[in-house]
Amino acid sequence: MEAMTLFSLFIVALSYGATACMLTCMPLLSPILLANSATRQQSLRVLLPISLGRISGYIFLSLIAYLGATMIKTLISDTELIGYLLGSVTLILAGRLWFSLRVSASCCSSSLNTPQGNMALFMTGMFLSMSICAPVITMMTLSATSTSIGWAIAYGLAFGLGATLLWFLFFSIVLTAILKESLSHLSNYRNILQHAAPLILAGVGIAIFNGWIHL
Repeated sequence: MEAMTLFSLFIVALSYGATACMLTCMPLLSPILLANSATRQQSLRVLLPISLGRISGYIFLSLIAYLGATMIKTLISDTELIGYLLGSVTLILAGRLWFSLRVSASCCSSSLNTPQGNMALFMTGMFLSMSICAPVITMMTLSATSTSIGWAIAYGLAFGLGATLLWFLFFSIVLTAILKESLSHLSNYRNILQHAAPLILAGVGIAIFNGWIHL
């Protein structure tokens, strides 16, 4: 019974990740990928910590639901607070991208390859998972009624994998290819576009912080 529930939750998360997540995350991820030249290797370095952060976030939500921590549930349901946190991290990422592009044109010095950059990306993924919608509520409800903490973690993991699988493939293959092709056609403006990307990301961060857009 539990195994079937686990599989059903994975399918629900897979359909969820293939729709809303892809579209709502584009304003956030597109400037980051663009600033990193939209190469497959660099995109993976950006998307992997974000994906791990999202999966960890869903596991965290499952544990919260299972343990019944009312105060933490209230904090998570506060979309304004989550917006402040995500907006702040996004602004930090924008600043790091701008600084790395200004300091050196060498890809080896990109700040996103440092532990601090990976941590910022990881936290971005964590906060992205805190968007409490119907599929996430379903996962938390199942976790709250699960027979053990192990199954609660399994529910969060299954949901996280399902929600990020198609999402990861879309951004690492489809969107990366589109952005890379765009940079190729606009090679004369490549440097301008890469430096404009952190400014766009900063604008997205301000919009998230002020509640103008929700991811």
